[in-house]
Formats: sequence, structure tokens, C-alpha cells
Amino acid sequence: MNIIQRNFFRLLRCGAFKTTEQLEPMSVFKWDRLCQLAVMHNVVLYVYDGLQQCKGQFFLKLTENQWNNWQKLVNDTNSHLQDVDSDEFLRADHLTNPLLNHKLQDILDDEKSDTTSRRLLLLIIRIVRHILNEGMPVRQLVELGLFIRQEGAKVDQQTFMKWINGLRLQPMCQLEGEFLMLLLGFTKEELFFIEEKANKNIEKIALELIEFTNTRSQDWYFSQDSDSIFVHNSNTSAMFSHVRRSARYFRYYPSESVTNFFASFAHSLSHIEE
Repeated sequence: MNIIQRNFFRLLRCGAFKTTEQLEPMSVFKWDRLCQLAVMHNVVLYVYDGLQQCKGQFFLKLTENQWNNWQKLVNDTNSHLQDVDSDEFLRADHLTNPLLNHKLQDILDDEKSDTTSRRLLLLIIRIVRHILNEGMPVRQLVELGLFIRQEGAKVDQQTFMKWINGLRLQPMCQLEGEFLMLLLGFTKEELFFIEEKANKNIEKIALELIEFTNTRSQDWYFSQDSDSIFVHNSNTSAMFSHVRRSARYFRYYPSESVTNFFASFAHSLSHIEE
């Protein structure tokens, strides 16, 4: 990771999980870039809390204008309650694979199972959806981490793992758990759903997803000019990047990756005027 990303995740851990972190010195420009990262990943409130916690550190040098900008962002976030999950396509409570989605709906409709375990399952699936479509789900990872810290002891682990295996989610759960350890400071003992074997490429995968977040799935939607019969793609490179990533994460969730890509393709076609 570069210095901006390192400080970004330090502040995120400080703000969300109340850790103690030592920041590295950065220029005014790089502090501006860190602010942009916080906005992009919709974690302004967490990072701002981290800034407040680290305010007395020698290397935290923000100009008055930068502090004012942060305060404005916090006020705007509190006022508008930003929701990056407003797109129906990214709803966490469904999968694109019909067979797996049927199993999922059966789980969610089972009122005899405990609510905490079902909520954890939905948090896991929401992150899967974002990994396959949007890049690194930083805010969703933070919310998963907070849920585990606050409610994890209440989860019916045996039932939860039965669900995970039935939905073929174990490789994705492993990936998410390793992201929590790499980026947010979790220990393996806190994550009952991961296995001993670690992915030696986890940092490379995390960085790839962080970079991909700069090109959201909306960038490759198909569209049609009002005065033309021709259909064109809004960002061809983004489309091919999405194809490559669907192939890369095929091994983590093959039964969902293929249907997810075609569902994404079909969703993009909905942007064409009839």
C-alpha cells in the first residue's frame, strides 16, 4: 500500500474500532487525496472520528481550509445519510444464481432461525455483491467488523456454517475474513468462519479491489443517444475490466460469478431507450 492508503486505514481503524495508531507524515496534497478516498468509500464519519482521535499527533498536519472541508463533509453526510446501496441491483438479500437464491430465500424466510445469524449472512452476501460488481467494499467491511465485535457472540455458529456451505460461500467468507485481518486489524480468533489456510496474495487482491473502486460498474452501462439508433458503451475499458474481474473471482464463487456477470450485462442494457 502507498502512504495515503496506509494512513487512510489507520484513521479508519481509529475511528471505527477505537484503536491507537501512529500516522505517517504527508503533504497537503496527499491529505486531500486521503479525504477523497474517504468520500469515495463512503466512510467520511469513521475517518473524521479517527482524525479527531489522532489530532494531537505531530505528523497530523491539516490546514484550516482542510479542517473546514472535513467539517462540511461530516455535516453533509449527517444531513443526507448517504446510501451507496440504493441501486436495486446491489440489494444484499438476493443472489443472481436461481438455485442458490432459492436456498437463500428459504433461509431468510425461516422464522425459527435466529435473527443475528441471518443478519450476519446478509452482511457477508452484501460484501460478495460489492466485490463482484463495485470493487473493495470498505464501508461494508467496517460494518461487518462492527457487527462481529458487537453481536458475534450471539451467532449460532453451527447453523451459520451450514448455511455458508449450502450456499457455497466458504471461499468468499475466507476472503472477507482475510480482508478484515489485513485492513481492519482483526485476529483469526475473532472470525469463526475462516480456515487456517491463508491466501498469500491477499494484499495484492485487496489493492486491486481498492483501485477498481475508482471505476464503478455504472461506468460500463450501455446507453443510446436520443438522436441516434446506435448503442454505445460508456466506458469500454471499464467493461473489459469488469469481465477480467469476473474471471478472477470465478474460483471464489463460480456458481454466482457467471450469473452475476450476465445479470450485470442485462442490467446495463436497461439503460438503453426502448
